[in-house]
Amino acid sequence: MRELKVSRRTPWTPERIAALTRDVAIVIIGGIILGLFATAATTYYVVAAIAVAAIVSLIAWQFEIVLVIYALAAFVPWGRTPDIAVGGSGVGKGLYVSEALLAFLLAIWCAKYLFRTLPTDRIRSGFHVPIALYLAYGVLNVVHSYIFWDPHVNRMYQYPHVNAVELGFRFLSAGAFIMIATTIEHEKWLRWTSLMLCLPGLYNLANALAGGIVPLSAPWWPLLTFFPVCYCYAIVLDKDSSLPKKLGAFLVIAAAIFQLLIRGISWVSGWFGLFAALGAVTYAKSRKAFYILAVLTGIGVVIFWPFFHEHVIVESQQQGDYDRFALMKGAWRYAINFPLGVGMGNYRTYNSFHYGIEWGTTAYTSAHGTYAQHLSEMGIPGLLLFLAILVSGGRWIIANYRELEPGLSKTFLLAAFGQLVGISFAAFIGDYIIPTYHNGGLVTFCSTVYSWLIWGLAVAHVRMAKKVELAKNGGPINIDR
Repeated sequence: MRELKVSRRTPWTPERIAALTRDVAIVIIGGIILGLFATAATTYYVVAAIAVAAIVSLIAWQFEIVLVIYALAAFVPWGRTPDIAVGGSGVGKGLYVSEALLAFLLAIWCAKYLFRTLPTDRIRSGFHVPIALYLAYGVLNVVHSYIFWDPHVNRMYQYPHVNAVELGFRFLSAGAFIMIATTIEHEKWLRWTSLMLCLPGLYNLANALAGGIVPLSAPWWPLLTFFPVCYCYAIVLDKDSSLPKKLGAFLVIAAAIFQLLIRGISWVSGWFGLFAALGAVTYAKSRKAFYILAVLTGIGVVIFWPFFHEHVIVESQQQGDYDRFALMKGAWRYAINFPLGVGMGNYRTYNSFHYGIEWGTTAYTSAHGTYAQHLSEMGIPGLLLFLAILVSGGRWIIANYRELEPGLSKTFLLAAFGQLVGISFAAFIGDYIIPTYHNGGLVTFCSTVYSWLIWGLAVAHVRMAKKVELAKNGGPINIDR
């Protein structure tokens, strides 16, 4: 006969009563705090707290998946925080998800770095040293602008929070590059992230072709098309690609040229940067084909010159785009009068309230271009350091592209090289690689950050490809080129 087990209750000792009382008190206090937070805080902070909890859960599960989500969603200017900065316009501006989420992810990345939980197979690239020097100079530039403020300009127009935001743009951009270059360690997430970096440009292109039926688009969205279009072009030029894949890629290229060159020709930096990107891909694949394509492009411009004259020359004059030449002239005058620049975020103060009027170079609030902005605010050293990032990084990408075996990583690097060249040319016309506060920088960061994500993922592709090669060969290889 089975013996019945008699349950025995744990006696209520003083220690058990104290522990239970403590747990109940924690629950009650936590509930009170949560209730007060939900009552006193705005809806934004309540939703943000929930979002942070969800992101932390995802990070605890798989950090790479959060990078994939960020790459997919960063282009949308949504989730604006309450005002954090007020510039000379008197209008408050807040952060968007592209900045706030990136800052949060970078904080997590720093913690992972300190606790040594990141992949250990990190490599150096042509980007790293120029970026480090550029950031160090940026800090020096801001400090210098406070110590050596020009006496002709009233200090009441100096806005420390704007200086902080400008410096933050640079650290966030560089942080996006470093984070994505060092974090991904699984081929599955490498492929997913590569795909996600293509989708924003393809989505915005399709939406524009459809007449903007979806009221959701990225600021300066044509810049996001450079990478996916270059990727499609690399597929077309790849002799091993299947015919259906080449046909689909060709349709994407044709759609981009139609939208940017025909329907949106007035935005010169869009189609000019796109053609520069496609030219760079062609040159990397075949110099002979590049020269032939350049001649054909020149012939096409001559044949359709009336169209270009009407929609580029005339419309640019009517819209005041020729003021960019005056802005470039003013940028050079700032550089020779202020060797280290007027300081990040101070262009509006100097140009709108004194020197722009005195020199007759317009009184605009920004220099309307990456290089002119750097020349004005960071001087010749700042511009040279920034150009070093582009030149050294581009050379590193193309050098590793030529070394890799055919496959996803090789195609990605070719597209990344084209995108880098394209955005570099577009920045000369008037767009930004690092945005500026006084030209909608807090919004346009949603688009500019993708350049840094693409270049960072290019480093990740090389790192993982070299890792596979090392495993196959069983010997040391050069991964620091």
